[in-house]
Amino acid sequence: MSTGVFVWYWVSSLFLTMVLFKPAKKFILVQRVNKSVRKLKRELTEEEYAKLEKKTIPMVVVIVLTFSLIFNRILIGKYWLGR
Repeated sequence: MSTGVFVWYWVSSLFLTMVLFKPAKKFILVQRVNKSVRKLKRELTEEEYAKLEKKTIPMVVVIVLTFSLIFNRILIGKYWLGR
């Protein structure tokens, strides 16, 4: 991979990660809150919600960053490198 393509790969991957972070976080947080509500059979307090939100962030970063890196690798391999 040439230097320009390499830089483009990382910049576009990080940009895609930033764009997808908020909707992915919201989606995963809603799923986790709903699961907790069903499990506890009551609504979550603000403290519990904030704690759950903090625990969701690292998981979302890993998922979205992995997706972005793989997605951009496939695109660059298909369209720029001709593989």
